[in-house]
Amino acid sequence: MIDPIPPQAIASNQDEDYFDEGSYTTSIASSITDYKYEHGRRYHAYQEGRYLLPNDEVEQNRMDLQYHAVRLVFGDKLFFAPLQKDMKRVLDVGTGTGIWVEDVADSYPDTEIYGIDLSPIQPRWSAPNVKYQVDDVEQPWTFPPNHFDFIHTRIMLGSLRDWPLFFTQCLKHLRPGGYVECQELSVDARTDDDSLPENSALTAWCNNQYDAMKTIGIELKITGDMIKKQMLEAGFVDVEVKEFKTPIGQWPQDEKMREAGAFQLVAMLEGIGGLTMALWTRFLGWKREDVEDNLVKVKKEMQSKNVHSYWPTFAVYGRKPVE
Repeated sequence: MIDPIPPQAIASNQDEDYFDEGSYTTSIASSITDYKYEHGRRYHAYQEGRYLLPNDEVEQNRMDLQYHAVRLVFGDKLFFAPLQKDMKRVLDVGTGTGIWVEDVADSYPDTEIYGIDLSPIQPRWSAPNVKYQVDDVEQPWTFPPNHFDFIHTRIMLGSLRDWPLFFTQCLKHLRPGGYVECQELSVDARTDDDSLPENSALTAWCNNQYDAMKTIGIELKITGDMIKKQMLEAGFVDVEVKEFKTPIGQWPQDEKMREAGAFQLVAMLEGIGGLTMALWTRFLGWKREDVEDNLVKVKKEMQSKNVHSYWPTFAVYGRKPVE
């Protein structure tokens, strides 16, 4: 269990070579960059509809802001698994803008770092040890078995429909002794001091997000123990869970947590429309104007100095047994 945040922590004064060059995953064809548009937002074209959030510049900015928030919460750690410095290959699943890949590539210049995503929104110029490709992780993987030393995800809870399948694939493509690590946050805003108001707009937003995603088989309110159980069932050993809290807003007293909260708040204020619009209009029957009116209330609540909310956040890692 995560220890509750004590009242005194709340600021009182807040103003290979095996890569198949001919495969469909290796080139960015017109079918991949022929983006779809809805309500003024841009969405991925490859495997259209698999991922329900936009991939435009506004969303990319939100993802990078959230990345910085979580990195601060993690104490600037890129991962928690006990990895060796001489890793040969690392895979980042759902790489997004590639920001984690680029950071790891800087720290491990002799390691090949792969990033895969449905959208080709990664940097055009990258470190020489970085390779990006467009692919769907829930389709059969094109990499050889026993290929990677480390497989990483961050905030894939809105993307993966079949976590057991994912961990089965990871087990197959990791070398014996390699690690998988999932860094996730639960879309279940909480406080430790009951500061969320009665009939909270933020709580209602979380519940609507949950209901919309549930219609297509995606679970948003996950826990570290849920991920741990699935890793163990897939065959991983030495599975560990580390739990954190990502603040929403600058209410923490701790300076780094205040900074993390600022990043997360701006990410939400600027990006909540993209997180919400397609889900509520497609699956909950809302009209665009009603969604926009509702989000005004949610933003106002997140900005309130009297609300000390956070996202439950965790990192779970496990090791493939040495055969």
